[in-house]
Amino acid sequence: MDARMDRRRFMRVGAASAAGVVALGGSLHGAAASGADTLAMLGGTPVRTEPFSQVWPIFDETEEQALLGALRSRDWCCLRGHEVYDYQTAFAQAMGAGQCVLSNGGTTALSACLHVLGVGPGDEVITTPRTFIATINVITNAHALPVFVDIDPETGSLDADLIEAAITEHTKVILPVHLAGYPVDIEKIMAIGKKHGIPVVEDACQSVFAEVNGKKVGTFGTGGCISFQEWKSLVCGEGGAILGDDPEFMRRCAAFVNNGRDPAGTLGGYPFPGSNHRMTEFQAAVLGQQFKRFITQDRTRQANGRYLEQRLTKIPGLSPRKRYTPNTRITYVEFDLDYDPEHFEGVPASLFARALRAEGISFVSGGPRRWGRGCHREGMLEEHLKSEAFRRSYSPARLEAYRRSLENLPVMDGRIPSTIERLSFDGKIPFLGPRREMDQIFDAIAKVARNCGTLARMQDKGT
Repeated sequence: MDARMDRRRFMRVGAASAAGVVALGGSLHGAAASGADTLAMLGGTPVRTEPFSQVWPIFDETEEQALLGALRSRDWCCLRGHEVYDYQTAFAQAMGAGQCVLSNGGTTALSACLHVLGVGPGDEVITTPRTFIATINVITNAHALPVFVDIDPETGSLDADLIEAAITEHTKVILPVHLAGYPVDIEKIMAIGKKHGIPVVEDACQSVFAEVNGKKVGTFGTGGCISFQEWKSLVCGEGGAILGDDPEFMRRCAAFVNNGRDPAGTLGGYPFPGSNHRMTEFQAAVLGQQFKRFITQDRTRQANGRYLEQRLTKIPGLSPRKRYTPNTRITYVEFDLDYDPEHFEGVPASLFARALRAEGISFVSGGPRRWGRGCHREGMLEEHLKSEAFRRSYSPARLEAYRRSLENLPVMDGRIPSTIERLSFDGKIPFLGPRREMDQIFDAIAKVARNCGTLARMQDKGT
């Protein structure tokens, strides 16, 4: 389901489809009608007992031969080889970007972008508290302040409507995060950046091939960053990419990851600031083969993800997570469902997910405090604020005001109640499987939904 859907309209659709609840195998909310339908957590037979058919990461002799080719070439550094530069060209074309610069990680790709844009002591970078800590590392390591904007209660993504209120004279960059294959409200964010003359750097590390209105995330901003770390959907162990269309910005990024060398070759020596964040030929050799594999994998995830979403519309109370535009393409590396306990006799998502795990489907849940701890609560931040570098860069009053701002994130911190909870599933591997495995995921969800009366009684008894 690609369209952004109003929740009440979805519930009407769900209620109408409930007339065909026979597809779920019986009464949706009643107790199990037979022993065969007994929940696995109560001694019944699980829907799934075997692992999913794929094991991550996936490789065969093509990666082995590519790796051996790089080894035998004796050109292990990209300065003498060709694998890195060949892949840069191919990936830029596939992403619809003017240029690509590879680095040895998504973190170093982000760091290069911020350095090239001049982020440093005294500056502020607007970002989200709900992200992997690397997004924040690159800001604080530049001795800048990460200014956290609260999240959208419907999606968990940075709330674009709150960005303008966070802009100050010190704002240097806006750094949104497309988390787990779900694009943020990037078109609105780009409009805000343009209005205020503030560059946008996209952290698209977890969302390669996600799109908004036909344009891939990571290609909207001045720079966009992708990660090829092993737990992503396109991998080579570690690695990253910077995407961009501005020739001078990309020239400086390429110089930064290569100790300041001029990639254009017109300036000798080391004319630009830089470090060594180069990708090796070994990584790029594997990545080139993985990318060929990824194209097919992405199509399979799309087909399986959409199929499962369409089937799940038959269960009132479950709906796909909101997209910001009707023409949004998620990647299904994470599969999120909004869960309304009212449709399941008050059973919380945590108990529903526990029952699913017993059925062999590894869903996790998020309740009223569903978003987790948040980067604004990590100890590293206070360590930076207390450091001599930060105390030299910021007045005591500014640091104290900044600390107070960390308490002003009511959605992230769970202080704004929500009637909608969430079920999440890591689809990176399962969604590469055959259709029967998608049907088993649906069957498990439908089975637990049919038995929510039993779950409600368990909850009442405190079991």
